[in-house]
Amino acid sequence: MNKISTKEKIFNEALDLFSDKGYNEVSIREIAKKVGIKESSIYNHYLKKESILDSIFDYFMRKMNETSISQEHMEQLLTKSPRVLYNFGSEQVKYQFSNPVMIKILRLIFIELYHNQKISDFFLKELINGPILFWTMFFQSLMDKKIIRKSDPKKLAENYYNYAMFKIFETMVLKYPTNLNEKEIEKVFNDIEYHFNFILSAVSIDKNIHLKISNSSKDDISKTHCNINNRNIDYKEKKGME
Repeated sequence: MNKISTKEKIFNEALDLFSDKGYNEVSIREIAKKVGIKESSIYNHYLKKESILDSIFDYFMRKMNETSISQEHMEQLLTKSPRVLYNFGSEQVKYQFSNPVMIKILRLIFIELYHNQKISDFFLKELINGPILFWTMFFQSLMDKKIIRKSDPKKLAENYYNYAMFKIFETMVLKYPTNLNEKEIEKVFNDIEYHFNFILSAVSIDKNIHLKISNSSKDDISKTHCNINNRNIDYKEKKGME
């Protein structure tokens, strides 16, 4: 086992404290005490407390962006079935949140939304606006392919994603188990998937479209963990849609 560096210890202990008490309630002195070093020693690794927060955000985004999917690849998956693309992204998110560090960061983000402007801005950009942009494009693509009826793609995106965020918030913050096991994570995503199917079924031209998935498509999902890098996808909202 590799020895953990002092900087990594600071990161880990700070994140534990931030996700438990909140960022503003934790001092550099408290972090140093947990690590077992002098308060002044923290500054050999981080310029200030906010620098630790920055490194936490960097870690979060690095993990979320470890792999990406091009718009061309996304279109290929969507051609096979909406289910294929959905499962592709869903499996990646489940993979990310099987990491306890990611769960702690998400909890930190949720509990500090109304206390820290930097965290609030990060939340809106990376966890609200970006994903809704992607899902808007996703539903618009289904309309263009005449898989679902024409409607407002952004409303569909918000309906789906807002529910997904609620379920994640409920599990990561309101219930906040000390050890979130695989079955609990699976249940959360099963609930989210049920809601996705409900929406798709309600607007599908072919009512069975969400159930269509080939064996080769299943292989695609099992072989690859993907992250939808929504910042690389441009979407221009179409006007005048019914």
